[in-house]
Parts: sequence; structure tokens; C-alpha cells
Amino acid sequence: MPVLYRASFGHLRRHPWQLGLAIVGIIIGVAVMVAVDLANASSRKAFLLSMDTLNGQATHQVIGGPGGLDEQLYTELRVRRGMRNIAPIVSGQVQVGEETLQVLGVDVFAEREFRTFSAPADVNAEVAGRDRDAEGPLSMIARFLTGSGSVLMSAATAADLGIDRGGSFAVMGAGKVFTATLAGAIADGEPHRLAKLLIVDIAVAQQWLGMSGKLSRIDVRMTDEDAVGQLRAVLPAGAELLSAAGRTQATVDMSKAFTTNLTAMSLLAMLVGIFLIYNSVAFAVLQRRGLLGTLRALGVTRRQVFRLIISEAAALGAVGATLGTLAGIWLGQQLLLLVTRTLSDHYFAVSVSHVAIDVLSVAKGLAAGCAATLFAAFVPALEATSYQPRLALTRSSLEYRTGRLVPYLGATGVGSLLAAATLLRISGTSLVAGLSALFVLILGFALCIPGLVRRLSVALEPAGRLLAGTIGRLAIGGIGRTLSRTGVAIVALAIAVAATIGVSVMVQSFRASVAHWLSNTLQADIYVGVASGTLDRSLLPELVAVPGIDYFSTTRRAWVETAEGRIRLVALQLPPGKHTGTAIRGAEPAAAWREFDEESAVLVSDSYAYRRAARPGDSVKINARTGPVELRIAGIYQSYDSNEGAILMSRRTYDRLFEDPGINSIGLYLAAGVDAETVMTRLRQVSRGRQSLMMDSNERIREISLGIFDRTFVITNVLYWLAVVVAVIGIFGALLAMQLERSREFGVLRALGMTPAQTGLLVILQTACIGILAGLAAIPLGLLMAWVLVAVINRRAFGWQIDFVVTAPALVTAMLLAIVAAVAGGIIPAWHAARTRPALAVREE
Repeated sequence: MPVLYRASFGHLRRHPWQLGLAIVGIIIGVAVMVAVDLANASSRKAFLLSMDTLNGQATHQVIGGPGGLDEQLYTELRVRRGMRNIAPIVSGQVQVGEETLQVLGVDVFAEREFRTFSAPADVNAEVAGRDRDAEGPLSMIARFLTGSGSVLMSAATAADLGIDRGGSFAVMGAGKVFTATLAGAIADGEPHRLAKLLIVDIAVAQQWLGMSGKLSRIDVRMTDEDAVGQLRAVLPAGAELLSAAGRTQATVDMSKAFTTNLTAMSLLAMLVGIFLIYNSVAFAVLQRRGLLGTLRALGVTRRQVFRLIISEAAALGAVGATLGTLAGIWLGQQLLLLVTRTLSDHYFAVSVSHVAIDVLSVAKGLAAGCAATLFAAFVPALEATSYQPRLALTRSSLEYRTGRLVPYLGATGVGSLLAAATLLRISGTSLVAGLSALFVLILGFALCIPGLVRRLSVALEPAGRLLAGTIGRLAIGGIGRTLSRTGVAIVALAIAVAATIGVSVMVQSFRASVAHWLSNTLQADIYVGVASGTLDRSLLPELVAVPGIDYFSTTRRAWVETAEGRIRLVALQLPPGKHTGTAIRGAEPAAAWREFDEESAVLVSDSYAYRRAARPGDSVKINARTGPVELRIAGIYQSYDSNEGAILMSRRTYDRLFEDPGINSIGLYLAAGVDAETVMTRLRQVSRGRQSLMMDSNERIREISLGIFDRTFVITNVLYWLAVVVAVIGIFGALLAMQLERSREFGVLRALGMTPAQTGLLVILQTACIGILAGLAAIPLGLLMAWVLVAVINRRAFGWQIDFVVTAPALVTAMLLAIVAAVAGGIIPAWHAARTRPALAVREE
């Protein structure tokens, strides 16, 4: 190794804390990025594997409206039209104990061309573990066909449920309990491919899901475009032929906004990490300015110095990125549960317990860590090459150069802020552009902070003298006069604290809006429904006749599918005068409700209107049982139940359009003075033995809904607290390096009579002031970030219109966080400063 590099790496070895903190910053930034990427990729892969199994070899799918397809259509196509490459499917969800499982009802005699796990002649799946015996797969299929309520499931699912082959267990579908028998367990060729899936005969699935005479879809295997066109031509009104891959992708795309936001949060941690790396490299250069000046005087060129600093950074980046990737794999496993739980709560059911190591995610983490380190080291490396040998040995020259640079940084920051505002204005509805503008805004504001710090430190210097005498004056004034030491540390802490303000205000605003919406929407006293499926219509007259109930409402939630994606339909049967619970925007409420009730007009949700640029007076087009129909939009209503948007229509309109008598829930309005618990007891008595009902008061439903909301943002909180940890580490590293560099200064102060306690107090006061200045800078930046998150990012990601809510506790907490983080980072440097020995500190060779 050349002498120059030996001297360089020898310096790093002599400062292990500084070296370690720089590597930790890289590790955390890379780990968060890799973890989020792996958790998102693993969840997506598990869902796609599951859908690949469910779809099998199908290229297209025939789907109907909310009520499904009449099973006679399958007979028509197969028998009369002679189409052999089709298979009927009935699918839905059932409960087994506390677990929710997917049911796939199949006709095994039509399955050969689609899914091998149920084909009677070529079942190649081994019966796993205790289910492997001499009977073989054909015997398993025989039991499946002849047994009452027979099911197949993966060996892993059977083990999780504790069910042996031939064992019976209870299944609840559409609120009714059925008995199922495990005919055999199929080996799951790839993890999660068959997780939480029950394969049953199609007649069993129809019984369990209350779909007698109906099919969920018909799978089609056709590659000839002419044949596809012929099939589409013979389908009756209300049935559509869609691409199987397109339907799957449309479902995955529903969660794209959520996963994009998580990725943005991980990049925020990386951004704070870049400032930390910059801090570490810059201080390593500052500590060696004397050595670098000597080397320059001895003939070392600028290019060699630049290459030296960049080589150090590349080595740090490689080590940190490698360790960060390993840490990211572990962290990804911890985040996986949070990600999959949120996806299952809001988008689609996904079952995955282990993170899948994705080569692309690992490569991106390694590349990002190394690139971030080199980027952060570029400016310090340029700074090191710019010193004249004589001036490199003086501290004043460095601060002079830094002072001259501050106005240019401020001007660049203002330009960046204007660029961010311009990008937000011209980027339309692009989520990526919105996130890019947010990061440009953060960087622009960060460049303005050093100038702000210099002015505030000058303004606060007299106050420091009044409060703590000379020590206070030195503590506060020293911050602005040593921006090369303090500037980047304050910027890193300010950005992290601003992130906590931005995210917490966004979450508070969102939560307040959702709570207000729930309070307005949940007008009934009691809501009754079933865990999965629809209510038994024969129960409805008896339920609403229970004494104490004045009137009732019904709700049907369903999906209609088009080539552009799925659309949520909500059909309401409302009691007279109960329209006030839904907030109408863009139209006069009384007129909109009159059109809704009397003219078959519909209301569309905020997100639907935003995504499709729909306005009152426009029309929506959906495929009804008689074919495509257009419905006039009477108004836009506030809703947070679907980020893809929803269409609200009256039950009368829904019944006219679709052949679907289903009801998901009923709302019961009680007479004055009637006890809700008493009514619910009577409702259970009426339904006992006929259908198991779920019922709760509107207050309890609000609590459950807000609980799901809070659970959704747990992962967001985890990510931004990781960013704060990175900033605290940066503050600690910066202050420790500052203390090492200022040892001569502390020695002079001690020689002039300052006691050890006063020296330690000086450092603590200065770190507290750093925290205050970072907090003051973080508040406006945090509020700007919050506004962008609420009005731009969430609007573009989910289409929801959220009221902006700022509370004083959020700002006070952020300020306290900045001060506590800075003071905590200054404790060890203060202890070292107090122990300074004057004679050794001021000694020169």
C-alpha cells in the first residue's frame, strides 16, 4: 500500500468512533431502503404466486356483475358451443377458527388444462408428511370427489390448522357453519403458492358461499385471437371477457401508491444518512487539514488528495453498504408483517411469513449505499484539494471560505424551493413527480439553513450572555462562527425532526378527517352483517321487526370489473331523511339527493372524481345485466373506504341494473330510550341456528375503524423514527469530532481559569442551542412537508381530500425532540471536554 494511503487509513484506525459512526449511518440508510424493498417485493411475489396458482393456465376469464354468472352459461359454452378449454370457478372466503381462508371451487373434470393440483389423471403433487401413503394421488382425488364437504389444502396450511388427513373441521361461510373433511394435503411446490387455500368441489363452494346456481367466473385458455373474438361475440349482456393477467395486475396496482410511499420514506432515511456521511467525511478532512497541508507542501498533487478522500469514502461505502444490506434483510423480515397486514386490510389478501431475498433489491441497496457515500464525500474532497499548503494549516481560512460560501448556498436553496414549487404546479397528478418535488424542497430548505443559523446565532448571542454569562455567549456565538463544524449537523437534525413534524401532522390530519367522516357516515345505532358473504334475505323481515327498532337501512358493497380496472359499487337503501350523514361536494346536497332517489343518478367518491377528472353532470359507464349503461353523476361525496374510488347508488337503481339480491349489512335505528345491548340480544335469538351474525354499535365500529387506521401507520412511524436515529447518530458523531478538534481551544480556556464543570457546561449549552436552532429550522420545513404530503402526495396517491390539521403539541414535541437529541449527543463530548488537560492540549511539537 502506498505511503499516502497508509497514512490515510492509519488516521481512520486512530479514530474508531468516528469511523464506526460513519459506517453506522450508511448501514441504517441502506438497511431501511433494502428492508422496505424486500418487504414490498416479497408481499407482491407471494400474491402473484397465489394468483398464478388460482389462475393456472387461463389466458382469459369470463366475469359477470356483482351477482356472478349464471352456471347455465358454462353449459351453453361447453356443450352447445363445443368449447373445451374452459373451466367453471366459484371463489370466496370462509372462516376456519380464527383464520380467513380462500375457497376455490373447481370441476375436476374440466381442470386438466388449467391447474395440475386438482386434475384427476395427472396429479403430480406428493401427499406430504403424515398424508403420504400407498394409496397415491388417485385415491386422494377419489376421496375428494366422493366425500361430503371434502377439501384439499397444502401440507403447510393443514399443519398450521392442526388437521390430519381424514379429519373433520368446521367451516363458516356466509354466516353459516358447515362440516369439512380433509381428503388430502398437497405438497406446496413453492412457499405461499397454496397458503391459506381450500380446494373444494364446485357444488360445495356454491353451498358454502351462498352462490347456488352461480359462478364467480369461467376460466378460458385461448391464444388464437379469432377464437377469443368469437367467444366475446357469443357472451350474453352483463358478461365480459377479460385478460387473466390484466385482472391480476389491476389488483396489484391498487397497492402501488402505498408501496411507493413506503419507498419514499426509506429514501428519506437515506437522505439523512447522506448528511451524516458528509459530516463524517468532512470532519475527517478537517482533522487532517494540517497533514494535508504538509503533504501538499511536500509535493502531493490536488488530484492525489482528491483520489485519497474518494478512495476512503469508497471503502467506507462498500463496507457500510454490505453490512447495511445484511441488516436490511433482517429488518425486512420485521417489516414484512406490517406491510402484509396493511395490504390485507386495504387491498388484497396476502399470506407470506418469510422475506424472499431478491437479487435486484440487494443490488439496489449496495449501489445506493456506495453512490450515496461517494456523493456525500465529493464536496469535502473538493474542499481538501482547494487549500493552498500554507492556508491549510490555519483554522481561520476554513471558516472564511465557509462564510463566503453561505450566501451562494442560500441562493441555490431558494432556487431549489422555486423549482420544487414549479414542479408541483406543472406535474399534474404524477405521484413520482410529487415525491421528487418533496425531496427537492427538502434539499432546498437544507441549503438555506446555514444562513439562517448564522443570523439566529448572532441574534441570540446577547440573550446567551444574559442567561449564562460568558459561557452562554461563547456557546451561542460559537455556533455561527464555526459553521464548518455545526452547519451540517444542524441540517441533518433539522431534516429528521422536520420529517417527524411532516408525517405526524399528515397522520393527525388524515385521522381527524377519517374520524369526522365516520361520525357523519355511521348514523344508525346498530350495524349487523356477516363475516364473509351476504345476509340471509329471509332473516331481514324478522330482524327489523325486533321491538325497539324504528327503521333500518341496507348496504350492498360489490365490485364491477372493466378493462380499465375494478370499480367499487355501494348500493344504499336509506330511511327517509337520513341523507345528512354523507357530505356532498361540488353540488347542492338537496338537489343531488333528489336526483339520487328519483332519477337513478349516482354519487362518486372524492378519489373516483380525482382519478377520472369526473364532475357533477358527467356520466359513468358500467356493464349491467342488460349491457353497458350510463348513469349521471349528481355529486361528489366524501369517502375514505377505497383509494380506487367508489360509485354510490340507490338500492332501487342497483336492483334494476344487476341480478343480485345480496345485502352485506343493515343499519338499525333505535327508538328513543331503547338499550342497544338488549336489542342485540334479541337479534341473536332471532338468528340463532340460521346464520351467525356480527353486530356492533356505531361507536364500537368507529373504534375498530380507527384502530385499523392506526395500525396502517405503524410502519410509517417505524420508518421516520429510524430517520431520527440516523440524525441523532450524526449529531453525536459531529459533536465528538468537534470536541476532538477543539481540544486546543478548550486547553486555552482551561488555562485562563475555566473549571472542568464550566467547560462541560459550555459544550452542553452549545449542543442545546444546536437543538433549538435545528428545531426552529425544522418547524417551517416540517409544516411545508406536511402540506405537500396532505395536499399533493396523498391526493395523488389515494385521491382523498384531507383537511389540514396542525396542533400545538406536535410542534412542541418536535422542538423537545430536537433539543433532547442534541443534548444527548453532547453528553460524551462534554465529558471529554471537562477532562481536558491544559498543558497537553496547548502543547506544540
